[in-house]
Amino acid sequence: MPTALTAAYILHTLFAGVWVGAVLLATWKVVPLAKGGDLGPDALRSIESGLTTLTRLAAVVFVATGGHMAATVYGSEGLFGTGRGHLVLTMLTLWFVMTALVEVGGRRMRSALDVGKVRTAARDADAFLKAASVAGLVLLVIGGYLAGPAV
Repeated sequence: MPTALTAAYILHTLFAGVWVGAVLLATWKVVPLAKGGDLGPDALRSIESGLTTLTRLAAVVFVATGGHMAATVYGSEGLFGTGRGHLVLTMLTLWFVMTALVEVGGRRMRSALDVGKVRTAARDADAFLKAASVAGLVLLVIGGYLAGPAV
């Protein structure tokens, strides 16, 4: 039976991969389709709603699992006094940034969709979702590094 720490690592990693993957898919496939007029308002609204829901659910999971992992593995001295701890704090900052970017992009998309403008909705969200995608990729790279052996 896995320990609470192992379960936290699994859940944290699973949600990170799903969340970043969803943002990447929205950024590089959904938004271009909507900008080109090949996606209807109901479909775009449904995708945006799903992405926002996933972002908020992931936030709860990340706070619970990440908080448990940070407290168990690093403690306050390890977080603030080691290079690996600083990377964890960098990830925390990037997570806040990525969450904010997805939320703002989603809000802009919803605002334009409320007046029936699909292309505008996609254009308004585009830069925010691209920036969130970059932040997500950096998060995964740092997470992958931290998952490896401490050197």
